[in-house]
Amino acid sequence: MAVSSQQHFLHGLGLGIGAAALLFYFWHTETVYQLQQHWLDEQKTMLSQQQQTQQSPKQQIETIDLLMKAYAVTPGTEDTDLRQLLEQNGHLVLLEQLRHQTPVDLSDLIVPERPLSASMLYAALLRLKQQQEKQLALRLLNERSAAQ
Repeated sequence: MAVSSQQHFLHGLGLGIGAAALLFYFWHTETVYQLQQHWLDEQKTMLSQQQQTQQSPKQQIETIDLLMKAYAVTPGTEDTDLRQLLEQNGHLVLLEQLRHQTPVDLSDLIVPERPLSASMLYAALLRLKQQQEKQLALRLLNERSAAQ
């Protein structure tokens, strides 16, 4: 049976397309793998940074105490908006870190659309402090019961 030049062409074209698809698959797999490794490295870096910036419960309680003392509620300042003052002093960042590190719902007290009054700030700090003290007490009790 004679093979025509058209059949040779189609056979070569099929082999070429198959080889190109295989090369594309290898290239695509390597690229995806590199992207995944890059993403994993970024996640590890972010996690290590978060762990470095996370404070111990005692440090968090101390930070909360300092914020409570610095922004104490005094007669006539209960309804004063402290958000601007917190931003100017750089303490709003501390408050946000505490919010994210403590599993306490403060959505009823700290709302970005509403002013942050001194009384709401104090109530939010008090909730954070109570939660931190509770977690610290439970951890110490667990350590003591495990030691016995």
